[in-house]
Amino acid sequence: MQQANTLCRARQYESDHRTPLEQRPAFHAVPPVGWCNDPNGWSCYEGQYHLFYQYHPYSNCWGPMHWGHTVTTDFLHWNDQPCALAPDSPFDEKGCFSGGAVEWQGKQLLLYTGVMPENDGEIQQQCMAVGDGRDYTKACAPVLPCEQQPEGYSRRDFRDPFLFTRDGILYMLLGGRGKNGHGRLLLYRNAAPLDVNSPWEFVQILAENDGSLGSMWECPNLFELEGRAVVIISPQFVRQTADNRYHCGNDTAALIGSWEGPGTPFVQQADTPLDSGLDFYAPQTLETPDGRRVLIGWMQNWDHCYPPEHACWYGQMTLPRELFWQDGALCQRPVRELDAARRLRTAFRGVEIQEQPVRLSGVHGRVLDCELEVNVTEARRFGLRFACGAGRWAELRVDLEEGLLRIDRRHGGGFRDALELREVPLTAVGNTLKLRMVLDRYSAEFFLQDGRQAASLTLYDIPADADGIEFFASGKARMDLQLYDLAL
Repeated sequence: MQQANTLCRARQYESDHRTPLEQRPAFHAVPPVGWCNDPNGWSCYEGQYHLFYQYHPYSNCWGPMHWGHTVTTDFLHWNDQPCALAPDSPFDEKGCFSGGAVEWQGKQLLLYTGVMPENDGEIQQQCMAVGDGRDYTKACAPVLPCEQQPEGYSRRDFRDPFLFTRDGILYMLLGGRGKNGHGRLLLYRNAAPLDVNSPWEFVQILAENDGSLGSMWECPNLFELEGRAVVIISPQFVRQTADNRYHCGNDTAALIGSWEGPGTPFVQQADTPLDSGLDFYAPQTLETPDGRRVLIGWMQNWDHCYPPEHACWYGQMTLPRELFWQDGALCQRPVRELDAARRLRTAFRGVEIQEQPVRLSGVHGRVLDCELEVNVTEARRFGLRFACGAGRWAELRVDLEEGLLRIDRRHGGGFRDALELREVPLTAVGNTLKLRMVLDRYSAEFFLQDGRQAASLTLYDIPADADGIEFFASGKARMDLQLYDLAL
């Protein structure tokens, strides 16, 4: 009875308080009301892409975690579904934390981390719910208790199952933490996961942190992309690295290497940050029926969670992005469905940009897709300001002599400058800077050099009618530009 009442209450609340569409982003996923953070269960089921997410419907601040739910067929239009899970069982009364989803024998199987109290603290265990794409029934107990970890385990840090199938067997990759405080990734498998009496078998520690990249590794993903193995992690409490690729706090990384399959070691050959902006965490990936690997992340930073006063919702997802290799680098680009929605508004060729900011006729807006190609042979710096108006703006600039990319939101209305500027090494540019900017009311996403570098940030504190765009340079730059409206 408690389970039904708690879930029904959440569903009724979101139905009664649903935010009007005109107050949401035009094509990014957000909750119908309340708070959201990490994407969960990003997967295909019965011809739709399902996105679940960490959710607190009753306020725009973090609270007892539910699972919100939305679906899409084109990655641009999102159809709210009723709240999928509520913290209503003894094993998840402190929250239904992150997890994954998979289609299994015609059912949609959800695995999530249930948090329950223990003495003066909490423990985390893996729980299961099975449903039809809308309604879900929980197993009556955790399917993977925290005791089923290898030696030296943490009862408190054992979470975020990611699911994939191989040879008819379901695999679960989890973030765990040894007593030394270092994160590690744990792989389990089950040939009959719908049978609650079928035990999950521990396979291996897939990867382990040596302390050089944060502590706990959250929200793991594992997949093969064009012959290479990729492990995505979201490490907590990262110390800024000497090369400045990673920043202090929570960050994301892709570990790139080789893996021959369950029971064999993952051999890491490289690592790379996934986003150079101010707001990005906890991404998940799926494989589309046509073979694309599509990533979506939470477009927020845990150190910058200040919902605007009276906001009906808070927290949004990135635009889904296709992952691909180019010249040995892991790259990202907006899903091709966005390309199909573009309608050319205006174009310019050979515009000379120098010290004084330049505004161009027709180049403005807060919902658009814009591509630049800039000859920077004679430039020391190039940048653009966007969401300009009412004395506020945000800025991206490329310092070519220093080799730095700067994302600057200090004039965006926030009140903690230390959280509004990020400087990271710039991917190699040469004589031509390529830049794609996607704006959607409350956010901006950038893709540099055909996706070799991505950067995301939110724009909650800049009024939606502040839509100016201007360009500037030190030295001389020549710019070609195409600006597209979006037929949504």
